[in-house]
Amino acid sequence: MSGTSSLKAELNKAIDQAGPDGLYDDATFERIHACIEALVPLSPTPRPIDSQEFVQSPWGSRFAQFGMRHTAGKPIRHQSKLSLQSFNRFPALDVRVDDINQEIRVAGNHYNNVISITTLDGRHAGQIIVWGRYELLPEEPQRYRVSFYACELVPPAGVTPAQFRQQFGLAPDLALKQDLKPPKLHSDVVYCDEDMRINFGSMGGVYVMRRLATPGKSVDF
Repeated sequence: MSGTSSLKAELNKAIDQAGPDGLYDDATFERIHACIEALVPLSPTPRPIDSQEFVQSPWGSRFAQFGMRHTAGKPIRHQSKLSLQSFNRFPALDVRVDDINQEIRVAGNHYNNVISITTLDGRHAGQIIVWGRYELLPEEPQRYRVSFYACELVPPAGVTPAQFRQQFGLAPDLALKQDLKPPKLHSDVVYCDEDMRINFGSMGGVYVMRRLATPGKSVDF
């Protein structure tokens, strides 16, 4: 096993050590960051600007640290507010976040977050798509500058928009797609290979993603 493969295996093993609440003890958290630090210089894609077709894919979250300190973050599966997941475009209703995918596609410069949600009792499901476009500049070859321009609530197959609004306690006339005043954010793709991507976010976030072979949820690939 190569040094890169060993580091990836160690990182994945550490990520799998989350407690029942989805969080990590300090030793495991430090091991995750040590593996990430060691992997970054080994990226086979040091200039994503030159390899956008390789970076593009549906990606699923393995590890997500949403802020500078791990104590300020949440596990991927957690209770949240609909408003927090939509830049306050939807009401502050309680939901469960079950999964977070990200879909990067070169055609259209898509950089979309797809969040799988359920009602707190788990009886009803849906998705939030946060639609974004990216830009890459020659002087910042790893940095995806992202403008999120809309949030959309998507019912599952077989559920009408009216039923979906009722299930989640939304107003009957609420538009399920809302425009955003694009917040200017960025995400640095510091490691990317055939099955793993590591990103550093503009607000101190650290993300480890796995490449998915499934079809896109927001766009086709």
